[in-house]
Amino acid sequence: MQESDFQQRFKAHRARDIHGHRLGPYIQDIVYGGNDGIVTTFAVVAGTVGADLPHYVVIILGMANLLADATSMGTGSFLSLRSERDHYHRLRKEELKEIEVDPEIERAEVKEFYEQKGFQGADLDRVVAVITANKDVWADTMMTEEHGLTKGASEEPVTHGLITFASFIVFGSIPLLPFFFLTTREDRFPVAMFATLFALVLLGLARSQVTKERLLRGPIEIVAVGALGAFVAYGIGVLLKSTVGVVL
Repeated sequence: MQESDFQQRFKAHRARDIHGHRLGPYIQDIVYGGNDGIVTTFAVVAGTVGADLPHYVVIILGMANLLADATSMGTGSFLSLRSERDHYHRLRKEELKEIEVDPEIERAEVKEFYEQKGFQGADLDRVVAVITANKDVWADTMMTEEHGLTKGASEEPVTHGLITFASFIVFGSIPLLPFFFLTTREDRFPVAMFATLFALVLLGLARSQVTKERLLRGPIEIVAVGALGAFVAYGIGVLLKSTVGVVL
């Protein structure tokens, strides 16, 4: 009866989402793509408005930036993780070969790793014997302890690339929306500024929700970083207008 109760509690423990959000493995892609999408799109908006260019130029440049940069970031994420995956598997094959060719040296390395973790005497011999009894476990241990590498995100490069692309498009389109739907010239840029702030806060809240950190920490950090890029972009636009006289 006790075992049955334990099994039920164990299954309930595994079923509950207590060790992180299911989007946790992808939060880096969401924040990376979303933040870059917001900042670079607003940079185009702020730069062109600062240079006093017509709103259709803002739309053209904004859309070109949105689609080109989203594609670039998505494919960049894919290629980066695929390279990381290929590197991992190449090193693992080398470790398996070394285990075949010179197992005593590889066994001594495992022993040294676990000595550094505090294992001694019979406990150390036992853990080394258990790990080296299975070549796959042995190779995985060498990858983690010797090279500091795990499979992780690199096993899903397509998924991470698509999430980066989607996050860039979704969040990056928000600063551009006022130029599609507002007809009053004076209102477009102020609304775009508030839309950008909203997008940054939304991304920050999403980050806090997934990472389960303090609610305000995510928005504050992301807004601060995004605001820096926005101010720089708008300042460059104003500077170009005053020094080069870029006006259409």
